[in-house]
Amino acid sequence: LLKNGQRIYNIHVLTDTVNKEGTMNDKFFNLPLEKQQRIINAAYKVFSQSSYKKAPMSEIADEGGISKALLFHYFTNKKELYLYLWNNAVEMTRKINTDYAVLGTNDFFEMLKRSLLARCSLMRSYPYIYKFSLNAYYEQHPDIEQAISENYAAISQLSKNKVFDTIDTSAFRRDVELKMMYSEIFYAVDGYMMNKYRSGNIVPDEIEQEIAALINHWKQIYTESGK
Repeated sequence: LLKNGQRIYNIHVLTDTVNKEGTMNDKFFNLPLEKQQRIINAAYKVFSQSSYKKAPMSEIADEGGISKALLFHYFTNKKELYLYLWNNAVEMTRKINTDYAVLGTNDFFEMLKRSLLARCSLMRSYPYIYKFSLNAYYEQHPDIEQAISENYAAISQLSKNKVFDTIDTSAFRRDVELKMMYSEIFYAVDGYMMNKYRSGNIVPDEIEQEIAALINHWKQIYTESGK
């Protein structure tokens, strides 16, 4: 869906984890997409600024422009909402990566650039989705830690396998340990994004430019041609 030239992703995504953990009210998905997005963005924002335990449902309701009672009508409890947000982030990321043909090239650094463009496009509609995902990865509350850590492990391994099945490894310098390089780059990007969120400076256009410069730098370091 497009609004004012900007893609708005349909957030009607239910996964097995949510279905097992609770029963969501379908009335939420009958709301106009813009209202769904407002509520979900409110939840991403509040959970990105506080731990799972300390994030109040009342603040999410206020931020989303609805009553607390109505929020609990849509989502049975905090755990159900949090797991929905996680699964929704995963699914929207998967969809936008497909839209941007991230795996449609065997050039690892072109793949990174397409992933960057996809991520920034998603952040224009959901500014706090990346920070929420980072927080969720480190969340230790027993209600959600196992479900998220297991899901993340499976997703990250699958993604890594797809990347290494696709890329042309002959382009890299022979002394480069590719899996170590892969981990180093993604940890660096996560650190960069954490710093951006801490500074309160979340401007997707700026993020695109700065990370693109880093990608060009990494290409110079790790490839034979450096071009």
